[in-house]
Amino acid sequence: MTTVGSAQGAQRLAGFLDEQIRALIALEPAVRESGNVRVAKLYALYAAIIEDAISIRLVGDDSRTNQAYILERALLERLINFCFLQLCTEAEFKDYLAYTLNKVARRLDRSIEAQGEVRARIALNSGHFELPPELAGAVAKFTSERGREKTRWTNVSLPERAAVIDAKLGKTGLFISLLTIYADASEALHGTLYGAVFHLGAYDPGSVPNNEVSQRAHHCQTLSTLYLLAGGNIDDLLKFLGAIGEAYAEAPANESRQRFKSAAIDVGLAGERM
Repeated sequence: MTTVGSAQGAQRLAGFLDEQIRALIALEPAVRESGNVRVAKLYALYAAIIEDAISIRLVGDDSRTNQAYILERALLERLINFCFLQLCTEAEFKDYLAYTLNKVARRLDRSIEAQGEVRARIALNSGHFELPPELAGAVAKFTSERGREKTRWTNVSLPERAAVIDAKLGKTGLFISLLTIYADASEALHGTLYGAVFHLGAYDPGSVPNNEVSQRAHHCQTLSTLYLLAGGNIDDLLKFLGAIGEAYAEAPANESRQRFKSAAIDVGLAGERM
């Protein structure tokens, strides 16, 4: 039986994600050459989303589900940023670009302090250099009054960015992905014990896998969820491109919606009327 908890279900949804990846790759030249300045300037983000999706499939095939969560987190944040930045104010868009220049400048002289001592430092010319005005201005923009680096390019939270996208498209899958992926993946990145084992189902009340059969079913369900959410997020991206006037994305977005519907029906997550 093909369900999200079966090997056949995971395989079906892996195929769905593969098709979504191919759709993104096919549109890559059009995104890179878009007449929309913001779309074209953020081409690197679009390319990174493709790389994340491919990587999810690679580690998924190798049963590295913990790593797949981390990659899905990266895909989700990049995708939300790409879309939000098409809708934000010009000032916010410029801040995003300036943040990159700020990071470029700061990496020329980096150090780590602990217990009042510099423990490691990497600096160009031992720190004796002058920044070009554009880089110096970016550093100033992202330096607080106390002289500390501002580590965020915007004060708009990720859920609030997703809400802006929802307002443009109607209901998307972004919030369910944020709810089920983002926090757990963050724990994995932060090196907590929870983050090291959550993907094994160790903290699932009432359904903790306790033998080989239940562990395999949980593994298949986890992979299925990751593939479905990643593919669904890509569906949102394709739909978004069409919604902001990128005509080349309209037909692929319609095809993506049909793929999403077909995959969900095949694994028992939706009925024929979806």
